[in-house]
Amino acid sequence: MTQQEAEQFLFAEVGLLDKRDYQGWRDLFAAEGVYWVPVNDTEADPQLNCSVIYAGAAQLDDRLERATSSYFWADQPAIKSVHTVSNVSVVAGKNTDEITLLANQVVYLFRDNDQRRDQGLEILPASSEYRLNRIDQSWRIGLKKLNFLQADGYLPLLPAFV
Repeated sequence: MTQQEAEQFLFAEVGLLDKRDYQGWRDLFAAEGVYWVPVNDTEADPQLNCSVIYAGAAQLDDRLERATSSYFWADQPAIKSVHTVSNVSVVAGKNTDEITLLANQVVYLFRDNDQRRDQGLEILPASSEYRLNRIDQSWRIGLKKLNFLQADGYLPLLPAFV
């Protein structure tokens, strides 16, 4: 994967989140893909430590089902997002069908309701790590790890996927 292909992949991935195309975003994951947002220690074992989100395939499907239902109260009114991606690095994997991408991200969140008029935006800087696997000539996410800079402090109400 070239630098330009890596950047385009990440731009497309966060673009799906910003459009709230959660099914399209979910389709980027490999069958055994994992989505992880650690709480504070980004190297801690997520099986033994708390996480903001730690979701394998079944949990991703469950979150997707809840996020697209009318019963997902946390997202009423909808939380709008804008993601920026920068400092993309391509790290060679174990073989040509596996690659790691590192990047910085800033996620801007806005909930358009009366309670939030005095606090326009939530700004969440993060570093990210993606492990991609080539499956049937397409790259799929084996791991998306989003490390919020302030993950050990205040985090606002988040959409189902950030």
